[in-house]
Amino acid sequence: MTRKREWAQRLKVTSNVVHVGGFVLGTAATIIAGPVDASASIAILLVAVGVAVAVVVDVPFAGTQRRGLALLAFSVVLYSIAIALTDGTASGFVVMPVGSIFLAAIGGGAAAAVPVAAVSIGGLFAALWSTESSVSIEAYIRLPTIYVITAIAFSEVQRALLSEVERAEDLSLARETAEGRRARLEETHELLEDLLRVANAPEVNAVASAQNALRDIGVVLPMADCRIVGKGNVTLAHRGGSHESEPAEVFVIGTASGELARLDLWMDEGPLSPSQRAAIEASIVPVGLAIENDEMVQQLAGLTIQRERVRLARELHDDIAPSIASVGLTLDMLLMGDHLNEEDQRTLEATRSNVTRLVDVVRARVQDLRADRTTSLVERAHSLVAEVDADGPTVVVDIEERVPPRPAVAAELSGLLTEAFRNAVEHAGATVIEVTGRVGVEGGTIAVTDNGRGFDPSSATDDRYGLVGMKERAQLIGAEFDVTSAPGRGTTVSVSWSGTS
Repeated sequence: MTRKREWAQRLKVTSNVVHVGGFVLGTAATIIAGPVDASASIAILLVAVGVAVAVVVDVPFAGTQRRGLALLAFSVVLYSIAIALTDGTASGFVVMPVGSIFLAAIGGGAAAAVPVAAVSIGGLFAALWSTESSVSIEAYIRLPTIYVITAIAFSEVQRALLSEVERAEDLSLARETAEGRRARLEETHELLEDLLRVANAPEVNAVASAQNALRDIGVVLPMADCRIVGKGNVTLAHRGGSHESEPAEVFVIGTASGELARLDLWMDEGPLSPSQRAAIEASIVPVGLAIENDEMVQQLAGLTIQRERVRLARELHDDIAPSIASVGLTLDMLLMGDHLNEEDQRTLEATRSNVTRLVDVVRARVQDLRADRTTSLVERAHSLVAEVDADGPTVVVDIEERVPPRPAVAAELSGLLTEAFRNAVEHAGATVIEVTGRVGVEGGTIAVTDNGRGFDPSSATDDRYGLVGMKERAQLIGAEFDVTSAPGRGTTVSVSWSGTS
């Protein structure tokens, strides 16, 4: 039950008390005034029926206002007849319409109370006119005034009460919303604490998990040399000496998402027994899970970092950049004046140049901070190599990457590298593909060279080799794009950019 309905029911109980109390007092007054003749008995019966009708009326009237008003109007008519049968203004039932007006006010407000009050006044006038005794003007004023005041007063009470109930419901809803938000924040806080504990646990550390696996393998094969190699040929752990020869056994370490690492095994004894192989496979399973867990933790950290980067970019763009621009505007106004000597003019012009350069730097940093987090070009090249089938061309990656490109240009370079590499794999018919380059703070150069069939760049359509897209990507970052090729002599696609691109 809502608060509004609850308060309406409380007032309904009060209305029932008023009706029953008025009936009891009116009946007692009629009996005392005596004699209780047929007219008085009929009047008491009519009032009893009117009270019963009022008691069954449900409040509030929402959806059934016409029915409620009709029932209350009927009870008022019965009260009016009872008043006419029991000496008019001297009747003990003249207060009964007050209960009906009160009930109408709490059920439908002024829109219901005023019509019921009007019916009560009309019924009262009809009852007074029907009596043979003279009625003073005061009686025609006093009782209708009571009815009108009752309608207005209790309508305002109902309106104020409903307003207060709505305010209380709004406060309750706001409190529940705040409690729900607090509960979610507490749950999030607990989850983050658990995440921190998990992130620092050995099970997430791929290196620690690899070392544990090699210790377990050492129990199975005490004299064997082994190593676990992750993506990019990064050695996670090793036991024994280094080997230039091919390993005797290679175990793939992976999960449902694919291959994540491998175990290289060198041993002097014969082939592994089924029990030894099963023990080794069981030992390396946690390594794959640890690598995947570590990648997921890095993804979560990347999301947090990206959110902070966007916040910093917003502050630079909204606060710092306008302030610097206003300084430049002030300098422009000073330079436009004719009161500066030659030395001051040169100083202000140099300062204005520095401010312009600073604005360009801030703009570039905002682009960097808002750019999506990308991998380095070396990582992108190795991921492309992983897509090549075992019977595909030999791929050599030789990129010297001191620092990754700026995020604002890395996405375009990565897309250009991807397009050039896939063209070499799918269209060139090459047996060897080389991805070379140098990447540093000052810029860099990336080239994809193949020994395939080649083509004549002057006669080739741009859309056939995706040249339009690669040129557009290079233009977006202000880089130089070049394609060198000839039929039967392979193809080289290169791009060069500066650190200020």
